[in-house]
Amino acid sequence: EMLEKLPQEQAEAIFAAAHRPNRALQDLSQAIENLPMSFIRRNEVHAAATIFEDNLGSSERLLTSPIPLFYSRQTARFLFFWLLMLPLGLWGPLGNSWNHLALLPTIWILATFLFGIEELGTQLEEPFTILPMQAFCDKIYNWCFEIVGFKPGDNGMPVYYYDDYNLELSEGVASGIPLGAVLKEAAPPLNPPVLEAQVVE
Repeated sequence: EMLEKLPQEQAEAIFAAAHRPNRALQDLSQAIENLPMSFIRRNEVHAAATIFEDNLGSSERLLTSPIPLFYSRQTARFLFFWLLMLPLGLWGPLGNSWNHLALLPTIWILATFLFGIEELGTQLEEPFTILPMQAFCDKIYNWCFEIVGFKPGDNGMPVYYYDDYNLELSEGVASGIPLGAVLKEAAPPLNPPVLEAQVVE
């Protein structure tokens, strides 16, 4: 799948890396650096990539540092022996039923709920093994390409282009080609004049 979406040389470099996410983030950082945009916006995109890297590290710690098996096994053993001895504690309270027959459904219901909770706790230790991760990735992939497909002005709203140097405002079209100085307004000065305080004698 990666060979279909990336150049072959880049995909093979990711496959050969010891830590593939770091290699992919390096390529992403280089792609951000090559974007034709203002350095201010580029820095913001880099900051978003840094947040993504931090979240990736947190997810890796969850995956590679599960709760030791001793805790899970100890919990299962405790529940097993507790449920094994539970009929002795319920023998008297359920003595009104015929031949203590009410013990069977009672123990079965309690065992189902308690062992079910224990199993849920075990699954929550490693959520990545039960979550549909591929479906999540496919959705994010589709959303990203949908955002890339957006074009200025395709919703009928006017598009204005700003010149960072001349501070002139001009109206453009969805194709990105300015129509010229259709709408020009005097921009506020970069350095507003300093008003001198008058000394009152």
